[in-house]
Amino acid sequence: MRCIYWNIRGIANDKSQNRLSKLINKWEPEIVGIAEPMIYPTDLPMSFLQSLGMSSAFYSNPSSDLKRTPNLWLMWKDSISAPNMIHFSNQHITVMVDNVLITIVHAHCLYVQRRLLWLELSTINSLNLPWLILGDFNAYLSVSEKRGGNNPTAASMNDFRDFMNNNQLMEVPNSGFQLTWWNKQVGDFKILGKLDRMLCNVNWSSTFPGWKYKVVSRICLDHSPLIGAIDPSDPTTCLSSSSTCGAPIQSSKMW
Repeated sequence: MRCIYWNIRGIANDKSQNRLSKLINKWEPEIVGIAEPMIYPTDLPMSFLQSLGMSSAFYSNPSSDLKRTPNLWLMWKDSISAPNMIHFSNQHITVMVDNVLITIVHAHCLYVQRRLLWLELSTINSLNLPWLILGDFNAYLSVSEKRGGNNPTAASMNDFRDFMNNNQLMEVPNSGFQLTWWNKQVGDFKILGKLDRMLCNVNWSSTFPGWKYKVVSRICLDHSPLIGAIDPSDPTTCLSSSSTCGAPIQSSKMW
């Protein structure tokens, strides 16, 4: 099971579409999660997805507010069975595919609003299946995950840690960029943080031993794409530390 997640910050431009095409062609994921596409699903040409071997049908998280565009899309390779929708909200989409759960997340920027997300996902945990959660959590686990700006609040970090602990979740082993987000400022105004990550339960790690993710280059955008795949010793995953598929930085339903 290979997955990509990317907070793309707008998919209706050539730069984003070209980068996404290269990511999909290189890594050949079965599942692709996109946050903040900033257009309605019907505005994306189906020919674009079909050219990448992706199904022309995909899930989004529509809102009762017709002026709000869905902030999450979940797409899949046309060679796999269509995932079954389990639940969606304005902060996540959860599907079941091949008897495993996959959740993509775009969490609210306010920690009080994220508490609803933690509650929703805790309910899904009761299904007791292999579970992968990937996305932009807009939250930190420790102050070391943010450089610049104000420190993250203790309440926000405690909420996130409690959610993980209460649901027996762990961060997936990872490599590449350590800080996944940049506010596109420089000097005293520059802020870097680890907002994007992948979590899993023990059932997932037992089902996919050696599964890990890599954070690849932002290339002038504010969020790094995440690439998840099986053990890096498998050359088809291209996740080894010697890979040239994205070098680490130096420390500094729609139908």
